Amino acid sequence: MEITASRRRFVFLMASGLIGAEVLLFTMVVPALPVFAERDGFSDSVAALIFAAFPVAQLILALASAGAVERFGRRPAIIAAATTLLVATLAFALAQNVALLTAARGLQGAAAGVAWTAGIAAISDVYPANELGFRIGLAETAGGAAGLLGPVISGLLIQSVGTQITFFAAALLPAALVVPALFVPETRRPDAPRAPRVIPAMRRLARQPRARAGAVALGILAAVLAFIEPLLPLDLTERLGLGPAAVGLVFSAALVTSLAGAPLAGRWSDRHGRRAPIIAGGLILAASLPMLGFGPAWWVAGWMLVVGAGFAIVASPSGPLLTMAVDDAGMKGAYGLSAGVLTVVFASGYAAGPLAGAAGSAVLPFWLLCIFMGVVALALAFWAWRQLAGVPETAVGTTPEGPAPQSPGAAAR
Repeated sequence: MEITASRRRFVFLMASGLIGAEVLLFTMVVPALPVFAERDGFSDSVAALIFAAFPVAQLILALASAGAVERFGRRPAIIAAATTLLVATLAFALAQNVALLTAARGLQGAAAGVAWTAGIAAISDVYPANELGFRIGLAETAGGAAGLLGPVISGLLIQSVGTQITFFAAALLPAALVVPALFVPETRRPDAPRAPRVIPAMRRLARQPRARAGAVALGILAAVLAFIEPLLPLDLTERLGLGPAAVGLVFSAALVTSLAGAPLAGRWSDRHGRRAPIIAGGLILAASLPMLGFGPAWWVAGWMLVVGAGFAIVASPSGPLLTMAVDDAGMKGAYGLSAGVLTVVFASGYAAGPLAGAAGSAVLPFWLLCIFMGVVALALAFWAWRQLAGVPETAVGTTPEGPAPQSPGAAAR
């Protein structure tokens, strides 16, 4: 089926909306975590491990989805992701112990693994390479903005009506996405090559400098985000006595910078290269992360603004770099693979964050862990920046007008 301009917009809005809903719902758990911890009597380390169920499930489903969206198409995966997200949200409303909370978090991760893989693949199908930084940046902005609103919304609701009603109400969002998902058009190119075997194709992709740099750039965001999410709320509650609503407001401080940063950094990388945003984002994170472990709530919220900018900037080149790397590796059109790798990398980094946080929090104070994460972020950003030294800014077979041959959406432009 030809992807017309209106259908292309629908694909973009559906993919962005699904990503945004998924991120909003998984960040709604952040203010609930201290409430669950008090109710069920678990420690900081257990809290971090509950959060780790998300990236583990996301990693497994992303690996499976990378091949499935190439073989069966993007549309079935989008429908499955919306449905799974609904089930996961209802599970949080019903969870009454650590095991059920872990299972609900794992279901969220499964939905995320499918949603990001299918959504980013669909966007990559219908836009040319020289627009992907901006377009994927907008999709990530939908996720980032929703993710920052999630703690505010859930914090206020939890304080007012409790966790169960909050998550029952939240389930209305994925329920509303199931119907439009049924009407999203299939975007996989009919002339696309046969779906590659996932593991050999990933090894082939890993030999490309763009793929390595893009993967590490996104991994920085994932690891730092996963480190902050379970531990900062507990630090704010224990050190400053903040309630769920105040914790949500502190997390939301990065809303403006994340909203503005992702598409602007994406456009910057589209026009002037992928290297500079990676090192700039790494420097911003290295400067701001150590500040989260000190000072009153307004101080932490202020530095969260800077952290949000660092997140948006360091990750902005990752999607375009991996899409271009697929073309470089001779697998043009297999954008389910590049989207799957993005999801796998995010899941891996997001798994490493809480696991490192669980181990570190047992022996080190939170402020010292923040300093350590800042150093790690800068070191990884410098390595990714070095990987792109001397690499051309256009992919093999890509012209300034877009990929060649044209994607289905190109005919409608």
